Amino acid sequence: MGKLQDERNQILIDLWNGVKPKRVPVSASASLEYALEINGYSLLREYYMPEKCFEVADKMASLLNSDNLPTPSESRAPVFRYTMNRFMVPGDDGYFQHPNYSPMKFEEYPELIKDPFAFWTNVIRPRAFGIVEEDPYYGNLRMEIADRVLAQKWAPYSSGKLVEKYERESVEVMTVLSMTPYDYIADYFRNFSDICLDIRRKPEWVLEACDSILGFVEGTLARAAKPEGKIPVVSLPLHMPPFMRAKDYDKFYMPTFVKLIQKIHDYGLKPSIYCEQNWNAHLDSLNDLPGRVKIGFELADPKRVVEKVDKRHFIYGFFDASLLRTSTPEKVKDEAKRLLDVAAVNGNYAFSPDKNLLRKNDGIIENVQAMIEAVLEYGVY
Repeated sequence: MGKLQDERNQILIDLWNGVKPKRVPVSASASLEYALEINGYSLLREYYMPEKCFEVADKMASLLNSDNLPTPSESRAPVFRYTMNRFMVPGDDGYFQHPNYSPMKFEEYPELIKDPFAFWTNVIRPRAFGIVEEDPYYGNLRMEIADRVLAQKWAPYSSGKLVEKYERESVEVMTVLSMTPYDYIADYFRNFSDICLDIRRKPEWVLEACDSILGFVEGTLARAAKPEGKIPVVSLPLHMPPFMRAKDYDKFYMPTFVKLIQKIHDYGLKPSIYCEQNWNAHLDSLNDLPGRVKIGFELADPKRVVEKVDKRHFIYGFFDASLLRTSTPEKVKDEAKRLLDVAAVNGNYAFSPDKNLLRKNDGIIENVQAMIEAVLEYGVY
């Protein structure tokens, strides 16, 4: 481990421990799809070639001097296609998106409540993965084999090699990607629109389902790896609150959300949540979360966040990613400095854009470089 990597790791260790670091860390996340497309490659061809994916991830790391590795080298596209994953569906250009898909019927709530694991395994999984629906006997085995084959093919081209080559932070490790119980139901059983109807038609079912899903999710926490010397993070993207009325949020979302955060701490893990869309209406509720939580924001007002959210948490996000697409390096630098003056005043801020670079038109490389340079220069305490 080199001196630069040590410094980057220590900054994150300080933030998690509530200590003001020597400077504000800066993250820039560009998807593998973005990296392939800006290099003239196709999501219908090179997206499935480990050596090409590694090549463009390496190039992104050489171009962007962020504290994190900007682009992962691994692709899940081959497994998505092979398993006919209905949660991740490709468009004509090969880009995968999560559709508003509802594999569960409204009248099946009691079955979900009774045993979420059995319901997922026996009912939802065959509906969500065409390979299991097509081959009930061997479908699950074929899915496992596909995962193993993919891991073997990508093993020589792992992101870990780039982390070490470019001395990026290596101390924060995502051990679990999960969801709050309400979001879990909305994402993987019902969908965004259906669950909004469900809390009107049968609110007690939704409440009972959230409690059942909490136990289901806890099982993944109990099995989570905790690598020695690392910060084991449970990452939770938060989807539904911006679309909920305050009284519905308090009733259906918050109770199991708070319990889940506590369980994450209880298992010796670190919760990292990302508040998608505009959370201005729910900022006060974040102070009810136990322990220290890493909280990211997309469209919330940074000044209001700094004023309202308890300083025991540490925050990240806010930078308007549209500027990376439409502005100039000089204006990007000015905006980065302005944001640092607002968000970094308490020493608990990590700089990042409010959205990742997903497709080739989402950002100009020179603008992303200017953003990173501004933070490294100006974000020193």
